[in-house]
Amino acid sequence: MLSDIAGQHRAVRFLKRLLQKETVPHAFLFTGMAGAGKFAAARQFAKALNCLSPGDSDSCGVCNSCRKLEDGLHPDVIHIKQDGVYIKLEQIRDLMKRFRFRPFEGKFRVVIIQDAQRLMESAANSMLKILEEPPKANIFILLATESQMLLPTIVSRCCQVRFQPLDDEVVAGWLTREGGLPLDQAAGVARMAAGSMEKARWFSEGLQGAGGWRDIIGKLEGLDEISILDFFPMVSDWAKDRENAERDIELIRLWVRDLILFRFTSTCRDDVRGGKRGAECFSPSFELNGRTKEAARATPPERLFFLYNIVEQAMQGLKVNANLQMTLEGVCLAIKDSLYGKGDWNSFQKGRQALSF
Repeated sequence: MLSDIAGQHRAVRFLKRLLQKETVPHAFLFTGMAGAGKFAAARQFAKALNCLSPGDSDSCGVCNSCRKLEDGLHPDVIHIKQDGVYIKLEQIRDLMKRFRFRPFEGKFRVVIIQDAQRLMESAANSMLKILEEPPKANIFILLATESQMLLPTIVSRCCQVRFQPLDDEVVAGWLTREGGLPLDQAAGVARMAAGSMEKARWFSEGLQGAGGWRDIIGKLEGLDEISILDFFPMVSDWAKDRENAERDIELIRLWVRDLILFRFTSTCRDDVRGGKRGAECFSPSFELNGRTKEAARATPPERLFFLYNIVEQAMQGLKVNANLQMTLEGVCLAIKDSLYGKGDWNSFQKGRQALSF
């Protein structure tokens, strides 16, 4: 039910108001970070639209239509997601064929397009034509991280609903209730997830020994001693996991953030011992090993900030489909040079002889 969507009271209230007034636009654009509840809200909205016994501007959850949607068997709810890297023109053309017929069972056919920013240009133009002349009894819900990542003409034809990052308390409660994590661990994972239930799920799997972020941190800490013969094959193998690329870069960003905070708080602690007033200790996302702490303490702050900027640029690049292997190579070389390197500042741009491979 829409009322069960956690942490998105404003968005849920708006959608329920539309249902109450029976003034539902033909197209929606749900925006917000991955894991904020956009897809769950889209499914529950589709359920409410076709519910046979709606009440309080929401679905009943028990009628035949609601049960079919929960089981993924409703013929009038269509889910489109990327095929490989993109959503392709053929997928939109297949969708258009269905418009020859009215919805089979429900009042509306609801089309949910996940990661709409992945629409190829030809597919986006075809989607625009549909939205300009929407077929009767069809409602489209596009999901995207940011509206700026779609064609402005598509955005202008959609009713926009913004989903905010979830509060840490909401994420921690879910991890405790559904994931079985102790409250203290759940609180730590919630801080790492930064408002995303999807990231929280992945980080919690790493805590439980399923690889995940522990493997990524191991790769970053291993850059200290990896040889050039092993470096590029390691990155090449890492780059095969395109599906989790943005999440991995986000994890690297959190790790570099911890390095910066450790760099300053360790200095503050030294000042406290010297009789000066220092800052409070920070709450790290990850447990830094001894060699990494030593390297962070010895690295000038401007290098760490430069490194953070490199990771930020990599995150932006991946959102516009930059080459993943080259992106990871650039980030890892920057870490190796800035944090573990023994050459001049940013020396890998001048030559790789100072990278300590």
